[in-house]
Amino acid sequence: MERWGNRYAHGRNDGRGMEHSRADRVKSIAIILLLVAILGVGIAGGQAIAFRGKTEQLLISRAITECGAAVNQGSTLSRSGGSDTAGALGKIRASINAVDVISGIRQTLYGQPLAPKADFNDLYEIIDSYSAKLKNGTSTIDELTRLNEGLAALQDVLQKAK
Repeated sequence: MERWGNRYAHGRNDGRGMEHSRADRVKSIAIILLLVAILGVGIAGGQAIAFRGKTEQLLISRAITECGAAVNQGSTLSRSGGSDTAGALGKIRASINAVDVISGIRQTLYGQPLAPKADFNDLYEIIDSYSAKLKNGTSTIDELTRLNEGLAALQDVLQKAK
């Protein structure tokens, strides 16, 4: 009977039983490490998505601020072409350029600009025409009107992007 009694006990204390125990521990550790890695990737991915959203909002806010500065400068321009008009046009151009650059950055990062490139080109042309007429001493009323309308339109586009 002793021969049959040890029949089922065979293998419990020998090397095979220990191998199964090690294999189970290795599996458990591998599963835990895999779960930790998945959790880490999930957290990092969530933070990346949040960062992406914050970055886009920051770009839009900065563009709105720069456009607002251009609109404010545009409202200070006089219809008669005062002595400070050339300086104000330079500040308006700089603000428009800043919005243009921010729009390009957004297009690179997110695939879509804040405003069409044509809008910026139109504003640059208006400023160039305004500046040329100032130098020639001719009337700038039409350019002033077009500039203020163009800046208002750009401001509306940026507000809609918000």
